[in-house]
Order: sequence, then C-alpha cells, then structure tokens
Amino acid sequence: MALLDRIELGDHVCWTVEDDDVRRDEIAGVLHAGLLSGHKVIYSGNDPDTVLAAVERRGVVLRAVLASGQLQAVTAEAGYLAGGSFDPEGLIGQLRAEKERSRAEGYRGLRVIGDMSWARRRVPDAERLEWYETRCNAVFADGYVMGICAYDKGLFDPVLLRRLALAHPGAAGPLLPFDPESSLRIRRTEQPYGLWISGEADLSNRHALQAMVEDALLRRGGEPVVTIDLTALRFADTAAARVLLQAAAGAGRMHVVGCSPALVRLLFFHGAGLIPGLVVTPGYLNDG
Repeated sequence: MALLDRIELGDHVCWTVEDDDVRRDEIAGVLHAGLLSGHKVIYSGNDPDTVLAAVERRGVVLRAVLASGQLQAVTAEAGYLAGGSFDPEGLIGQLRAEKERSRAEGYRGLRVIGDMSWARRRVPDAERLEWYETRCNAVFADGYVMGICAYDKGLFDPVLLRRLALAHPGAAGPLLPFDPESSLRIRRTEQPYGLWISGEADLSNRHALQAMVEDALLRRGGEPVVTIDLTALRFADTAAARVLLQAAAGAGRMHVVGCSPALVRLLFFHGAGLIPGLVVTPGYLNDG
C-alpha cells in the first residue's frame, strides 16, 4: 500500500509507522520520486546507509546524485542534533536557509524526511519538539517544501505522539494513507495577502492552523488586510472557528472569504459580529 504518494510540496505530515521495512521502502519511494521531479531531497535519521541502499535498488545512480548534492542522507546527530543538542529555533532557520539555497540552485522543490526516533533518547531540549513541529509549519506555506516526520509508534508514549500529531496539518498511519481531502492544506497568498486553506480544519490540526494564521499576521508588513480564503475548505469545527476568531480579534482587519453556510453560522455563533474589522463572506463553492 502506498501511504505517502499523495503528499505534495507544501505539505507537512506526521507519519506514524511501526514496521521497519515499510518505513524504509516508503521513505525510499518519496526520495526517489523527488529526484525524478527535479527536487532536492534530504533524509535525516537512523541508519541513512540503509535508506540509500533502498533508493539505489530503485535504479538511482547514487554517486551522481550524492556528488551533485541533490540527495543528502545524514544521521540525526548530523541533522537534528548537529550542535550537540536539539535547537528548534536554529533548525527552523536552517530549514529556511536550505529552502532559499535549493531555489537558487534551480531545484523545483525541496523534500525533507526525518526519522524522529532520536527524540526518545536523553537529548537536551527534546521536550521542545512539539513547539518545533508547530512553528516550522510556516516554512511550508509557500508550497516549495515537503516535510514528512516519521514517528515509531513503539517508541513514543501515545499521549505525546498525539500532541505531536496535532502540530502537523496532515497525518498518515500504518493502514491510513495520507489523504489530501481530509488533511489541512495551507498556502500563503500575495494577491490578496493572506492564506488559502483547503481540506478539513478541526481539533486534530488546530495547533497547526493557529501557528500558520499567527505567522501570516506577524509577516503582514504594511498590508492593511489579511485575507483567509476558505473556498476549498470542506469542513471546519468549533476549534477551527475559535482559532480564526482569536486571530481576527488582534488582526486589525481580517477578511474570511469563501465560507460555507455552516461555517458562517459557526463563526457568528461564537461572536464574529462583535469583532471590529472582521468581514465574513459566504462562498457557494462549498457545500457546507
């Protein structure tokens, strides 16, 4: 079963996996597809040599892609823990820098895959992983980077794993392929300035939604209005509505457009009419 073949540039997915063979083969498939698509591809995690061998079995000439830098595979110590500890702010800065470097080198996109098993060791500041997963969502908003974070269900406490999953807009599991229709997809827009949101926004991804909306407000510069386009949003629950309203209360001017009739009712039930500067516009491409 192909679990990750519908993930696209701009997606940030929490992938819970138990089987080592499945993990290796799926990761090799994503890396191989990236190479064929003209993307730079980076893997960080346990035993990168095993991952490289799986990529090579798919017909890739490793020497060429490693020499060019299109493919990189490193241990967690050389990636997530390069400074001897987990530095989430530094890693986000490095990811942004790698994104710009990949663009300058002419790649069509950047794929980053991490085996997160290192986080169960005694690593300084590993408790900040949830913050990192939430805040790095902003790096994906322009649709150039794809991120897949592989979490071994056998290593992580179920409660912690649940919190980490909430920090991602998308998810996949042992028997659950990534589904773009039910996942949350968020892309930054410039004309008008704001965000385009599709899929489903609910309790399972509210932290990712909140981080992305807050980042859009932070980066608005001189833009007088932040527009949140929900035309392609299939579903939103109370948790998502509250995230939008909380952001609108501090935004100055926010336009929420393309709302389904159900979401319009939900927003006004929770006080949209009391927030100065908030404009809610129905959109009839949605069936509610």
